[in-house]
Amino acid sequence: MKKQPIIEIDDSREFYRGTRFRQYGIGLNVKRKDDDYYEYMLTIVPGESDYLLLTCVEGYKSGSPLALVKTEANEMYVTAKSLKRSMGIENVYLLNDE
Repeated sequence: MKKQPIIEIDDSREFYRGTRFRQYGIGLNVKRKDDDYYEYMLTIVPGESDYLLLTCVEGYKSGSPLALVKTEANEMYVTAKSLKRSMGIENVYLLNDE
């Protein structure tokens, strides 16, 4: 799996539900620094078109929400700018299957 730092992504890039992000350095009690992360995925909020939800999908907090991310003009995508505002940019990476 390829990781791209969110800070390097253009603010206008669009992300849709199912897109995954990983946030490192969160303070888990793990032996390897590379295992100190939570992985989040953009998911829909039933009955809501103004936001997508960043939901934890890996780790003991699986299923827990992190943040609502504002969608663009009632579309079902968010921009990198909105995501950065909601999630932050420090130690955050976009995960690609490439």
